[in-house]
Amino acid sequence: MEKIVAVLQLNDFKVQVYDFHELVNRPVEIKDKLVFYAFSQKDNYRQYIRDVMYHLSKHNKIIPSYDLLKCHENKGYQELFKREIGLQSLQAGYYTSYREVDIDRLEFPVVLKTIQGTNGKGVFLLRNKADFFKVVKKLSHPLGLFTHLDLLRRKYFRKKKFSEYPDFSDRRDYEEYREYLRVEEDFVLQQYVPNLDFDYRVLVACGRYYVMKRSVKNGDFRASGSKLFNFSKVPDQGLLNYARSVYEKFDTPFLSLDVMFDGKNYFLGEFQALHFGMSVMAKSEGFFGHLGESEWAFVEEKPDLEKIFGKTLVSYLGRSCKPKKLQLKVLQPEFLLQ
Repeated sequence: MEKIVAVLQLNDFKVQVYDFHELVNRPVEIKDKLVFYAFSQKDNYRQYIRDVMYHLSKHNKIIPSYDLLKCHENKGYQELFKREIGLQSLQAGYYTSYREVDIDRLEFPVVLKTIQGTNGKGVFLLRNKADFFKVVKKLSHPLGLFTHLDLLRRKYFRKKKFSEYPDFSDRRDYEEYREYLRVEEDFVLQQYVPNLDFDYRVLVACGRYYVMKRSVKNGDFRASGSKLFNFSKVPDQGLLNYARSVYEKFDTPFLSLDVMFDGKNYFLGEFQALHFGMSVMAKSEGFFGHLGESEWAFVEEKPDLEKIFGKTLVSYLGRSCKPKKLQLKVLQPEFLLQ
């Protein structure tokens, strides 16, 4: 944090650092400010952050936006947000229960994703109806013993009558209450891209594009979490042009993209605007920079994560996510972010 703050201060920003709870429980008023914040993987803390940042967003510009905070670890809201910004990608639906799915209209195979989960967890390939019901059964958690006993009491032993509800039925009450108590997980059904041997993780930090190619393990269809990856210094023009076109639809300094390629078209799987895996940057020997039109060049640079974060914020806050100057030295292009 100190390193990031130092970069901002060198560029004439006044910076004040707070913990989230300080903004809630101390007499701190933040208004008409730029607020850059961190996400979290912990469920309770994530909800706490959502509450605090929604409150702050009413009178400040928060970075990333509240929409992008809701997209974090929420594949369902990501699909809604893609539609909102006009991002054409894989066909997908967002559901709370298998009963909402018109299974006769599903085109198998299809990918089911729980809305939370990283490294390929909670992602299933459904090849037919039997696979569908097998997986969604796992997303419906069984009721406890005492709940079952209470439901039996409602069904057979209550015998209640209500003068104001002459059509009241113990059996109907039992069935509806059982449905109300059912614990299920939300999920996304997404179009399957066949015969993928790899995908790409692309991390964008304004003018810097870091690319990792992730291979699929034998017998699997998921590249995320495989830990089989490699880097290249040769620019893939099509991939980089696609990543740039996606990034320009967002208003954020940072964006992590999972990109699939079927040999003809590129598709966006998932994305995060912060609290993403840093290995694509940390393990890289440099980044790709846009030279104009469809030209790209690899820039060799030992990554200093905090400094890159700080410079990216400075560039974003200056309303310019393009390097101000491009120089060529010994055939190695170098971007200067001021």
